[in-house]
Amino acid sequence: MTTDFRLLDAFLPDPQTLSQLVRASGPYRLYVQAPIASGLGVGLTRRHDAALAWVMRQVAAGSVEAMDVQAARTNLFRGTWLERGTGQGIDCDDVIDHEGLAAAAKDLLGMSVVEPYMLYANLLLPGQELPVHHDTPEFVGLDKTNTPEWFLVVCGRSGLFERSRIRVASAVVFIEGNGDLIVYPDGIDAAPSGVPPRANSAIVLDADELVHGVARVGGVDAPAPPVEIGMQLGWEDTWVLRKGEDEVARYASGDVRLSLQWKAYVFADEAERQRVRGSVLDFDVAVARLVRELRDRGRIPGDVPDEVDLALLMMEEFIKLPSS
Repeated sequence: MTTDFRLLDAFLPDPQTLSQLVRASGPYRLYVQAPIASGLGVGLTRRHDAALAWVMRQVAAGSVEAMDVQAARTNLFRGTWLERGTGQGIDCDDVIDHEGLAAAAKDLLGMSVVEPYMLYANLLLPGQELPVHHDTPEFVGLDKTNTPEWFLVVCGRSGLFERSRIRVASAVVFIEGNGDLIVYPDGIDAAPSGVPPRANSAIVLDADELVHGVARVGGVDAPAPPVEIGMQLGWEDTWVLRKGEDEVARYASGDVRLSLQWKAYVFADEAERQRVRGSVLDFDVAVARLVRELRDRGRIPGDVPDEVDLALLMMEEFIKLPSS
Protein backbone atom coordinates (compact mmCIF):
# COMPACT_ATOMS: atom_id res chain seq x y z
CA MET A 1 0.00 0.00 0.00
CA THR A 2 1.44 3.36 -1.08
CA THR A 3 -0.05 6.52 0.44
CA ASP A 4 2.80 8.84 -0.49
CA PHE A 5 2.83 10.99 -3.64
CA ARG A 6 5.18 12.96 -5.88
CA LEU A 7 4.75 16.52 -7.19
CA LEU A 8 6.03 17.79 -10.54
CA ASP A 9 6.31 21.48 -11.46
CA ALA A 10 6.77 23.05 -14.91
CA PHE A 11 5.10 20.04 -16.48
CA LEU A 12 5.32 21.27 -20.09
CA PRO A 13 7.52 24.06 -21.51
CA ASP A 14 4.44 25.94 -22.78
CA PRO A 15 1.76 26.01 -20.04
CA GLN A 16 -0.92 27.08 -22.55
CA THR A 17 -0.58 23.92 -24.64
CA LEU A 18 -2.94 21.80 -22.57
CA SER A 19 -5.51 24.55 -22.03
CA GLN A 20 -5.80 24.96 -25.78
CA LEU A 21 -5.96 21.21 -26.34
CA VAL A 22 -8.76 20.72 -23.79
CA ARG A 23 -10.79 23.51 -25.35
CA ALA A 24 -10.33 22.09 -28.85
CA SER A 25 -11.20 18.50 -27.89
CA GLY A 26 -14.76 18.94 -26.66
CA PRO A 27 -17.63 18.85 -26.28
CA TYR A 28 -17.54 16.80 -23.09
CA ARG A 29 -20.21 14.47 -21.75
CA LEU A 30 -21.14 13.69 -18.17
CA TYR A 31 -19.27 10.86 -16.48
CA VAL A 32 -22.46 9.14 -15.27
CA GLN A 33 -25.10 8.73 -17.97
CA ALA A 34 -27.31 5.99 -16.50
CA PRO A 35 -27.48 3.52 -13.58
CA ILE A 36 -26.31 -0.09 -13.84
CA ALA A 37 -28.85 -1.84 -16.05
CA SER A 38 -28.73 -5.45 -14.80
CA GLY A 39 -27.00 -7.94 -12.58
CA LEU A 40 -25.29 -7.35 -9.24
CA GLY A 41 -26.07 -3.83 -8.02
CA VAL A 42 -28.77 -3.20 -10.63
CA GLY A 43 -30.04 0.37 -10.37
CA LEU A 44 -26.95 1.67 -8.58
CA THR A 45 -24.45 4.10 -10.10
CA ARG A 46 -20.95 3.30 -11.38
CA ARG A 47 -19.32 4.69 -8.23
CA HIS A 48 -22.13 4.10 -5.77
CA ASP A 49 -19.54 3.42 -3.08
CA ALA A 50 -18.15 6.97 -3.15
CA ALA A 51 -21.57 8.59 -3.56
CA LEU A 52 -23.03 6.62 -0.64
CA ALA A 53 -20.13 7.48 1.66
CA TRP A 54 -20.45 11.16 0.69
CA VAL A 55 -24.17 11.16 1.52
CA MET A 56 -23.50 9.49 4.88
CA ARG A 57 -20.99 12.21 5.72
CA GLN A 58 -23.65 14.80 4.84
CA VAL A 59 -26.10 13.02 7.12
CA ALA A 60 -23.57 13.04 9.95
CA ALA A 61 -23.03 16.77 9.43
CA GLY A 62 -26.77 17.47 9.31
CA SER A 63 -26.66 19.14 5.89
CA VAL A 64 -28.18 16.73 3.38
CA GLU A 65 -29.00 18.22 -0.03
CA ALA A 66 -31.70 16.95 -2.39
CA MET A 67 -30.67 14.01 -4.57
CA ASP A 68 -30.77 16.01 -7.81
CA VAL A 69 -28.51 18.63 -6.23
CA GLN A 70 -26.08 15.98 -5.03
CA ALA A 71 -25.98 14.46 -8.51
CA ALA A 72 -25.32 17.85 -10.10
CA ARG A 73 -22.46 18.50 -7.67
CA THR A 74 -20.65 15.22 -8.29
CA ASN A 75 -21.29 14.30 -11.94
CA LEU A 76 -18.27 15.83 -13.67
CA PHE A 77 -17.64 16.16 -17.40
CA ARG A 78 -15.10 13.83 -19.01
CA GLY A 79 -13.38 13.21 -22.32
CA THR A 80 -11.27 10.14 -23.05
CA TRP A 81 -8.02 10.76 -24.96
CA LEU A 82 -6.39 7.34 -24.53
CA GLU A 83 -8.27 4.13 -23.71
CA ARG A 84 -6.58 0.74 -23.15
CA GLY A 85 -3.57 2.03 -25.08
CA THR A 86 -5.67 3.16 -28.08
CA GLY A 87 -5.57 6.86 -28.91
CA GLN A 88 -8.71 8.83 -29.73
CA GLY A 89 -7.17 11.07 -32.37
CA ILE A 90 -6.01 13.76 -29.94
CA ASP A 91 -2.40 14.97 -30.10
CA CYS A 92 -1.46 14.26 -26.47
CA ASP A 93 1.74 12.20 -26.74
CA ASP A 94 3.59 14.85 -24.70
CA VAL A 95 1.49 13.78 -21.72
CA ILE A 96 1.14 10.06 -22.43
CA ASP A 97 4.90 9.57 -22.80
CA HIS A 98 6.01 12.24 -20.32
CA GLU A 99 9.34 11.15 -18.88
CA GLY A 100 8.71 12.90 -15.58
CA LEU A 101 5.47 10.97 -14.97
CA ALA A 102 7.13 7.63 -15.76
CA ALA A 103 10.14 8.40 -13.54
CA ALA A 104 7.94 9.51 -10.63
CA ALA A 105 5.77 6.40 -10.98
CA LYS A 106 8.84 4.14 -10.88
CA ASP A 107 10.21 5.97 -7.85
CA LEU A 108 6.89 6.04 -5.98
CA LEU A 109 5.99 2.38 -6.46
CA GLY A 110 9.47 0.87 -6.74
CA MET A 111 8.76 -0.51 -10.21
CA SER A 112 10.88 -0.63 -13.34
CA VAL A 113 8.26 -1.15 -16.09
CA VAL A 114 5.71 1.61 -16.76
CA GLU A 115 3.07 1.14 -19.46
CA PRO A 116 0.70 4.13 -19.96
CA TYR A 117 -2.77 2.95 -20.96
CA MET A 118 -5.26 5.70 -20.18
CA LEU A 119 -5.56 9.49 -20.37
CA TYR A 120 -8.72 11.48 -19.93
CA ALA A 121 -9.77 15.08 -19.33
CA ASN A 122 -11.86 15.99 -16.29
CA LEU A 123 -13.86 19.23 -16.18
CA LEU A 124 -15.68 20.44 -13.06
CA LEU A 125 -18.01 23.43 -13.03
CA PRO A 126 -18.28 25.89 -10.16
CA GLY A 127 -20.22 24.17 -7.38
CA GLN A 128 -19.00 20.70 -8.32
CA GLU A 129 -16.68 18.47 -6.29
CA LEU A 130 -15.48 14.87 -6.20
CA PRO A 131 -16.27 12.87 -3.06
CA VAL A 132 -13.25 11.18 -1.52
CA HIS A 133 -12.72 7.74 -2.99
CA HIS A 134 -10.31 5.08 -4.19
CA ASP A 135 -9.80 4.89 -7.94
CA THR A 136 -11.05 1.82 -9.77
CA PRO A 137 -8.41 -0.94 -9.65
CA GLU A 138 -7.59 -3.25 -12.56
CA PHE A 139 -7.58 -7.05 -12.62
CA VAL A 140 -6.67 -9.42 -15.40
CA GLY A 141 -10.05 -10.27 -16.91
CA LEU A 142 -12.01 -7.67 -14.92
CA ASP A 143 -11.91 -3.93 -15.54
CA LYS A 144 -14.40 -1.10 -15.90
CA THR A 145 -15.19 -2.08 -19.50
CA ASN A 146 -16.92 -5.27 -18.31
CA THR A 147 -17.49 -4.87 -14.56
CA PRO A 148 -19.26 -2.29 -12.33
CA GLU A 149 -16.65 0.06 -10.93
CA TRP A 150 -17.88 -0.16 -7.35
CA PHE A 151 -17.38 -3.95 -7.55
CA LEU A 152 -13.79 -3.54 -8.73
CA VAL A 153 -13.15 -1.27 -5.74
CA VAL A 154 -14.65 -3.94 -3.45
CA CYS A 155 -12.34 -6.53 -4.99
CA GLY A 156 -9.34 -4.27 -4.49
CA ARG A 157 -10.15 -3.30 -0.91
CA SER A 158 -10.89 -6.91 0.08
CA GLY A 159 -7.31 -7.96 -0.67
CA LEU A 160 -8.57 -11.34 -1.90
CA PHE A 161 -7.50 -11.08 -5.53
CA GLU A 162 -4.00 -9.65 -5.46
CA ARG A 163 -2.59 -12.37 -7.70
CA SER A 164 -4.76 -11.10 -10.57
CA ARG A 165 -4.41 -7.41 -9.76
CA ILE A 166 -2.41 -5.11 -12.01
CA ARG A 167 -0.75 -2.29 -10.08
CA VAL A 168 -1.53 1.14 -11.49
CA ALA A 169 0.21 4.48 -11.15
CA SER A 170 -1.93 7.58 -11.58
CA ALA A 171 -1.18 11.23 -12.18
CA VAL A 172 -3.33 14.34 -12.17
CA VAL A 173 -2.06 17.14 -14.41
CA PHE A 174 -3.48 20.49 -13.29
CA ILE A 175 -4.37 22.94 -16.07
CA GLU A 176 -6.84 25.64 -14.95
CA GLY A 177 -9.26 26.48 -12.18
CA ASN A 178 -9.49 25.97 -8.42
CA GLY A 179 -10.46 23.16 -6.10
CA ASP A 180 -7.69 21.48 -4.12
CA LEU A 181 -6.98 17.79 -4.56
CA ILE A 182 -7.72 16.36 -1.10
CA VAL A 183 -5.53 13.42 -0.07
CA TYR A 184 -5.27 11.27 3.08
CA PRO A 185 -1.58 10.25 3.23
CA ASP A 186 -1.81 9.38 6.95
CA GLY A 187 -4.97 7.29 6.65
CA ILE A 188 -8.68 8.00 6.72
CA ASP A 189 -8.76 8.69 10.48
CA ALA A 190 -6.14 11.45 10.21
CA ALA A 191 -6.51 14.97 8.87
CA PRO A 192 -6.33 15.26 5.07
CA SER A 193 -3.95 17.43 3.09
CA GLY A 194 -4.87 19.78 0.26
CA VAL A 195 -2.78 19.92 -2.91
CA PRO A 196 -3.47 23.23 -4.73
CA PRO A 197 -4.11 22.77 -8.47
CA ARG A 198 -1.25 24.94 -9.68
CA ALA A 199 -1.40 25.36 -13.45
CA ASN A 200 1.15 23.25 -15.36
CA SER A 201 1.95 21.03 -12.36
CA ALA A 202 1.15 17.38 -11.65
CA ILE A 203 0.81 14.94 -8.77
CA VAL A 204 1.73 11.26 -9.14
CA LEU A 205 0.06 8.85 -6.72
CA ASP A 206 -1.23 5.35 -6.19
CA ALA A 207 -4.86 6.46 -6.56
CA ASP A 208 -6.18 2.93 -6.00
CA GLU A 209 -4.76 3.03 -2.47
CA LEU A 210 -4.53 6.71 -1.49
CA VAL A 211 -7.98 8.09 -0.60
CA HIS A 212 -8.51 11.36 -2.45
CA GLY A 213 -11.13 13.76 -3.78
CA VAL A 214 -11.57 17.30 -5.12
CA ALA A 215 -12.73 20.21 -2.97
CA ARG A 216 -15.72 22.17 -4.20
CA VAL A 217 -14.84 24.37 -7.17
CA GLY A 218 -15.61 28.01 -6.42
CA GLY A 219 -15.58 27.47 -2.65
CA VAL A 220 -17.82 25.78 -0.09
CA ASP A 221 -20.71 28.21 -0.66
CA ALA A 222 -20.82 27.80 -4.45
CA PRO A 223 -24.31 26.68 -5.54
CA ALA A 224 -24.73 23.47 -7.51
CA PRO A 225 -24.61 23.97 -11.28
CA PRO A 226 -27.72 23.31 -13.43
CA VAL A 227 -26.42 19.93 -14.60
CA GLU A 228 -28.70 17.13 -15.86
CA ILE A 229 -28.10 13.83 -17.65
CA GLY A 230 -27.66 14.39 -21.36
CA MET A 231 -25.98 17.78 -21.14
CA GLN A 232 -22.65 18.61 -22.77
CA LEU A 233 -19.94 21.17 -22.08
CA GLY A 234 -17.94 22.76 -24.88
CA TRP A 235 -15.70 25.73 -25.64
CA GLU A 236 -17.29 28.50 -27.74
CA ASP A 237 -14.96 31.43 -26.88
CA THR A 238 -16.15 30.65 -23.36
CA TRP A 239 -17.37 27.43 -21.72
CA VAL A 240 -20.99 26.74 -22.69
CA LEU A 241 -23.25 24.17 -21.03
CA ARG A 242 -25.89 22.86 -23.43
CA LYS A 243 -28.91 20.57 -23.32
CA GLY A 244 -29.24 19.53 -26.92
CA GLU A 245 -29.01 22.76 -28.92
CA ASP A 246 -30.24 24.92 -26.03
CA GLU A 247 -27.78 26.97 -24.02
CA VAL A 248 -28.12 26.44 -20.27
CA ALA A 249 -25.20 28.42 -18.82
CA ARG A 250 -21.86 30.05 -19.67
CA TYR A 251 -18.63 29.98 -17.66
CA ALA A 252 -15.56 32.15 -18.03
CA SER A 253 -12.13 30.71 -18.69
CA GLY A 254 -10.57 29.86 -15.34
CA ASP A 255 -13.90 29.23 -13.62
CA VAL A 256 -14.01 25.65 -14.90
CA ARG A 257 -11.52 23.27 -13.30
CA LEU A 258 -9.52 21.51 -16.02
CA SER A 259 -7.22 18.56 -15.38
CA LEU A 260 -5.95 15.43 -17.06
CA GLN A 261 -5.70 12.02 -15.42
CA TRP A 262 -2.94 9.72 -16.65
CA LYS A 263 -2.79 6.05 -15.74
CA ALA A 264 -0.12 3.43 -16.33
CA TYR A 265 0.28 -0.23 -15.51
CA VAL A 266 3.44 -0.79 -13.47
CA PHE A 267 5.46 -3.98 -13.00
CA ALA A 268 8.61 -4.83 -11.10
CA ASP A 269 10.06 -6.33 -14.29
CA GLU A 270 9.09 -8.11 -17.48
CA ALA A 271 8.79 -11.44 -15.66
CA GLU A 272 6.15 -10.00 -13.34
CA ARG A 273 4.28 -8.54 -16.30
CA GLN A 274 3.97 -12.04 -17.82
CA ARG A 275 3.06 -13.68 -14.50
CA VAL A 276 0.30 -11.22 -13.63
CA ARG A 277 -1.26 -11.28 -17.08
CA GLY A 278 -1.56 -15.05 -16.92
CA SER A 279 -3.79 -14.95 -13.81
CA VAL A 280 -7.31 -14.26 -15.10
CA LEU A 281 -10.08 -13.37 -12.61
CA ASP A 282 -13.65 -14.44 -13.44
CA PHE A 283 -16.57 -12.28 -12.26
CA ASP A 284 -18.70 -15.13 -10.89
CA VAL A 285 -15.68 -16.61 -9.13
CA ALA A 286 -14.97 -13.23 -7.53
CA VAL A 287 -18.57 -12.86 -6.35
CA ALA A 288 -18.56 -16.35 -4.83
CA ARG A 289 -15.26 -15.68 -3.05
CA LEU A 290 -16.57 -12.41 -1.61
CA VAL A 291 -19.79 -14.08 -0.44
CA ARG A 292 -17.71 -16.77 1.27
CA GLU A 293 -15.64 -14.09 2.99
CA LEU A 294 -18.79 -12.31 4.14
CA ARG A 295 -20.08 -15.58 5.61
CA ASP A 296 -16.77 -16.14 7.38
CA ARG A 297 -17.08 -12.67 8.89
CA GLY A 298 -20.63 -13.36 10.04
CA ARG A 299 -22.21 -10.81 7.70
CA ILE A 300 -24.32 -13.41 5.82
CA PRO A 301 -25.73 -15.84 8.39
CA GLY A 302 -28.49 -17.20 6.14
CA ASP A 303 -29.58 -16.83 2.55
CA VAL A 304 -27.55 -14.63 0.21
CA PRO A 305 -29.24 -11.20 -0.10
CA ASP A 306 -30.71 -10.00 -3.39
CA GLU A 307 -28.54 -8.24 -5.97
CA VAL A 308 -28.93 -4.75 -4.52
CA ASP A 309 -28.63 -5.65 -0.83
CA LEU A 310 -25.62 -7.85 -1.54
CA ALA A 311 -23.92 -5.02 -3.42
CA LEU A 312 -24.56 -2.58 -0.56
CA LEU A 313 -23.30 -5.12 1.99
CA MET A 314 -20.09 -5.61 0.02
CA MET A 315 -19.47 -1.86 -0.08
CA GLU A 316 -20.19 -1.47 3.63
CA GLU A 317 -17.88 -4.30 4.65
CA PHE A 318 -14.90 -3.82 2.39
CA ILE A 319 -14.69 -0.12 1.46
CA LYS A 320 -13.65 2.18 4.28
CA LEU A 321 -13.69 5.95 3.70
CA PRO A 322 -13.46 8.98 6.01
CA SER A 323 -16.56 9.42 8.15
CA SER A 324 -16.32 13.20 8.33
